[in-house]
Amino acid sequence: MNRCVTLVNRQRKRRLDLAACQAFAEAAVERVQKRSPKGSLPEEIGIFFVSDIRISQLHRDFLAVEGPTDVITFHHGEIFISVETADRHAQLFSTSFLQEIHLYIVHGLLHLAGFDDRTERDNKQMAAAQEEIVREIGASP
Repeated sequence: MNRCVTLVNRQRKRRLDLAACQAFAEAAVERVQKRSPKGSLPEEIGIFFVSDIRISQLHRDFLAVEGPTDVITFHHGEIFISVETADRHAQLFSTSFLQEIHLYIVHGLLHLAGFDDRTERDNKQMAAAQEEIVREIGASP
C-alpha cells in the first residue's frame, strides 16, 4: 500500500532541503513498515518542521512537559520535529544537522508503527532500529 507522506516546513530558523527529506521519509516508511510490531502505519503521514517555541507549546499542551523536545508524534499520523533542537543536538553529538533530522523522521515513524521508548529496554530497541534504518537508507544507491 502506498502511503502519502507530506512534509511541511513551518519554521524559519534553519534552511531545510524538503525534497531530500521527502525522499528520505518515503524510503524510511518502507523500512519502518517492515519492522512494525503492531500493524501498519497510517495511510496519510504529515511531518512538520517547527521551531523550539512551537514544539514547546505542543510538549506542554499535550504531554504536560515544559520546554522543547526533538520529536512529538500523534498516532493519527502527525510528526512534529524541532529543527532548532536538531541543530543543537548535531553540535552536541558531533553529527550533521541532516543526520539528526533523519533520525527524528525515523523516530516519529517508529512511534506511528507501534514502537515505544518509555522503558530503558524499549528505548534501546527503538534507538537500535532507528540507527539501522538511517544507515540502510544512507547506504542505498
